[in-house]
Amino acid sequence: MKTHALRLAALLLVVASSPTALAQEPPLAPAPTPSRPPPAPETATVECPRCHPGHWWEEPTRPFISLRLDAGYLYLKPRFSFGYGKPFTFWGGLDVAPLVTPDAAGGYSGLRLQVDWFEIRAGARYEHAFLRQFLSPKSSYDLIDLSEFTNHPSGYFDLEAEVGAAIPAGPGNVLVTGTVESIQGVTSGYYVFDETLHVVVNPPWVYRGRLGYAVRFLPEKNAQVGVVGEVIDIPNRQDQVYRAGFIATFDVDDHLQAIATVLAPIVTPDSLGLLGADYTELGIRYRWATEHTHIPQELIPSGDTASAR
Repeated sequence: MKTHALRLAALLLVVASSPTALAQEPPLAPAPTPSRPPPAPETATVECPRCHPGHWWEEPTRPFISLRLDAGYLYLKPRFSFGYGKPFTFWGGLDVAPLVTPDAAGGYSGLRLQVDWFEIRAGARYEHAFLRQFLSPKSSYDLIDLSEFTNHPSGYFDLEAEVGAAIPAGPGNVLVTGTVESIQGVTSGYYVFDETLHVVVNPPWVYRGRLGYAVRFLPEKNAQVGVVGEVIDIPNRQDQVYRAGFIATFDVDDHLQAIATVLAPIVTPDSLGLLGADYTELGIRYRWATEHTHIPQELIPSGDTASAR
């Protein structure tokens, strides 16, 4: 009898304590059902940590003001654009680009048309060198010659036109650039060091042709590496400068991009060292435009690389 009583007491104790135990242990929640969030309204601003290079291509067509700011070792190059279309991808308008470096100051202004992978521009540039002067004519120049005092400070106008293209081909783009310059304002009988192309010119004419190929990689196609070569023809010196090197870009997001363009002289009549190379793009590029909104990455077509350049 005592044994049955003890079993009954134990059973009552378990029953009495079980509601408290169940209250402390929450019921298992059902597994969430994966679902794609609804598309964001066109007016909504959606932040994304990294955007596809085609992001700017999805912008609405509109009047805009944009800024492209290049910053690197010993240079800061802002370019303001006032245009209509899709910033940085498909637009036309006016560029204004002041320039200040430790060696020179000046600015450029001109018209630009960009259509997908092709663009063309034309305008005028003023360059004033802080230390360099116009150069006495010689067949070859070195760094000592560039510091020659001729009592004619270097300040000149440059009328220039340029076409550029990044033609889709295979896993990357064929890069083509053609530039024509007419340098004005140089004292008669003197040469000048062109602060843009980094060559000594007997004015007025100088031409540049550049050809290369760059491949995009990584899952988001936001990195680019390529090789390029160029020839610069200086008719009145009856000489050419040949350079070769590489370009590289990495898109951090739709605003920020790391850039590098380095071309070293291979054949040249002068001995200017790094001053005769093209490394004017070696730093960070920041892009901004009025009425710019972030688009969720999953809504950007994966094959869109129109704004890759």
